[in-house]
Parts: sequence; C-alpha cells; structure tokens
Amino acid sequence: MIFTLTPNPALDITYAVPRLHVGESHRVSVTGTHAGGKGLNVAGVLACMSVDHVAIAPVGERQRAFFTEDAAQRGIRLRLVESPVAMRRSVAVFSTDGQDTVFNEQGDAQPVEVWREMTDIVRTSCRPGDVLAVSGSLPPSTPDDLLVDLCRAAVDAGAELVVDGRGHWVGEVLRTIPALVKPNAAEATAMTGTADPTESARRLVADGAWAAVISSGAAGLVLVTAEGRVVEARPGTPGAGSATGAGDALTAAIACGLDGTVRDEIDWPEVLSVGVAWSAAAVRQTTAGVIDRLDVEALLDDVEVTERA
Repeated sequence: MIFTLTPNPALDITYAVPRLHVGESHRVSVTGTHAGGKGLNVAGVLACMSVDHVAIAPVGERQRAFFTEDAAQRGIRLRLVESPVAMRRSVAVFSTDGQDTVFNEQGDAQPVEVWREMTDIVRTSCRPGDVLAVSGSLPPSTPDDLLVDLCRAAVDAGAELVVDGRGHWVGEVLRTIPALVKPNAAEATAMTGTADPTESARRLVADGAWAAVISSGAAGLVLVTAEGRVVEARPGTPGAGSATGAGDALTAAIACGLDGTVRDEIDWPEVLSVGVAWSAAAVRQTTAGVIDRLDVEALLDDVEVTERA
C-alpha cells in the first residue's frame, strides 16, 4: 500500500492563456480546479494507473466537501484530517507557447493536534512493505520535529519513506531516519551547494539518504544509492508541454517500485524507466496529478537507461 502525505494542501487552479504578458490584463480559460498539493497530485497519478493508495491531508470544513467530491471523481482514496486552517491556493498559468507560471500561497501552520492525528493515522495504518511518500512544502513556522516524528512513525511501522520536498526539515529527517529523497535539480543544489546532479545525489546519501533521485526535467534523472550504484535515465525524445506535475508523477512511480519490495530486490532500471515515462506523460497534461495510460505505454519504449561504473 502506498500512503501519500500532503502537509500543505491547496486548492489548485489552472488557467490557460495564449501567452502570459507581465503587467497586462488577460482573459483566461479555466482548465481545472482540483484538490491539490504535491501529495494529492502523487495520489492522482496513482489513481490514473489503478494503484492502491491512501492520500492523507489536513482539510478544513469549508473545503472538505469539495476535496471529497473531487477525489471521488478522480479515483483518489482520501483520509482527511479536520483542520481549522484556511486552505491556501495555487494558481498555475499555462500558455500555449509551453511556458508555465505558478503562484503558490504559502499557507498557514497546522496546529499540533492536527499533526498528532496525522501521525497516529500513519502509525496505525502503515505495515511492513508499505510506502509513505511525503511531498511538498511545509507552511512557515511549522516545527520540523512534527514532521520528523510522523516520518519516524512510518519507518518504525516498517514502511519505506520517500521524501519529495525542500527546506530545513528534509535535512532533519535524514539525520535520524533512512529515506529515499527525490528533489529536482534546483532543490538539490539549494540543499547541497553543488549544481552537478550526480554529486548532489552523493551528498544527500552522505547526509543520510539510503538513495537519492535527482530529476532534471527533459535531461532526465540520476539515482545514487548508499551502495554506490549510479543509474541515469532520460527520455529519448524530450516532450513539450506543462512540467508542473512531472515531479509528482516521478514520485508516484518510485513509490510503486518500492511498494512491497525489499531494497536489495528493487529493479532500479525498470523503476527509473517507468518514472521517466510517467513524468513525460504528465508533461502532456495541463493539470498536475493526471497521466494517460496510452501516453505511458507509448513513452516507455523511448526511455534510455545507463548504469555508470
């Protein structure tokens, strides 16, 4: 079973314009309003591929009905935690020239009681062989130890931990909890101080990750494991479209590859091939958290995988 956690959910709004011009008024087409946040996007991709999952998120009473209805329409299995915090918004503007512009409200910190309830859900739900994917941002002023405790509860229950985020809390998790981390190249540079994705991955492993996957958009991705394996994967033909949900699709694919599989038996070339294909399929969509099976099938044959000595 794959569990996703969205510490900072959002109401995702996607606008389409012919071209975005800063300082001017635009008439927009609304292409989607969804229950969002990176963990819910991961769950949306899993639902598209009929993978069993549970998406955990704190949601207040005002948005609960919308989140429940939207999740049901998309096949997302929700486990909502009641929260008094107002829902933030995330607005993505997609232009037909292929450029994305995203405006993310920061959100407000969740009360300790909400974190305790989410931690209890993780502690009582996770089983050996399961995966918990923690994705996205933390609201400002959120104490790192609240998320560290939640992650520890998952690992203590026997689950694998996948972390797709940035900020001080990622380092705090890695100090005491083994995790696979999946930042993009810019996030990895910010965390490690080096612009080279492979070196960034090695530094994250040295910091405590048992594996690190660094994604670099159309240039592909690189994996480094604690055992020293280095595997690269890239699309043979870079695609055009919206990259907004590509990283979430990759996280979903990695979680699938880990689910129910012990680390020594993970088929990394296969996992990374699927990850690249799912990411490339996400690029073809204008809304994050969505991929098409037919796109995935067509793209799988176009992935190049190389294992470096």
